[in-house]
Amino acid sequence: MLTLDKIYHASNVLKDVIHQTAIVQASAIDVDCDLYLKPECLQLTGSFKLRGSGYKISQLTDE
Repeated sequence: MLTLDKIYHASNVLKDVIHQTAIVQASAIDVDCDLYLKPECLQLTGSFKLRGSGYKISQLTDE
């Protein structure tokens, strides 16, 4: 089960791998809507998947 402790642990493990991405307002899409995007395309791999795969790899044993 996913817990807050596991999220904090993953955050700590990946702190040197993951770039902090800001939330940006996307008012050009719809001016009548408060829409915000989190541009994970700014990650090294261009994808949010770096978080999940990076953490999983960090938990592998030598075996």
